[in-house]
Amino acid sequence: MKLEFQMVSEFGDFLADGHLGNQFRSLRIECIWDRVESVVFDFTGVTNLTDSFVHACFGNMAEEHGDEFSRKVRFKGCSPLVRSFVSIAVAEGLRKHRELHAGH
Repeated sequence: MKLEFQMVSEFGDFLADGHLGNQFRSLRIECIWDRVESVVFDFTGVTNLTDSFVHACFGNMAEEHGDEFSRKVRFKGCSPLVRSFVSIAVAEGLRKHRELHAGH
């Protein structure tokens, strides 16, 4: 199964609420993660976002799934601002994943 989320349809053009980001991750993605072969997050139309949203959603997802996250998840339609926020959150999540699983 392949999923694609239009982030502007889900949240509007400003993704600000970390609680909503975490809820979206838990209720819409994590519950079916094992059955999904790829997930695309389309940020077309998103003009702004907060670090609390991207860390709650994508940082935590990257921390939980590590390399599998890197294989399954794609981002498209990102403005330079969106790309920078998402890149930082994902890199931090992957770093935490590696630290948690080092030597295992």
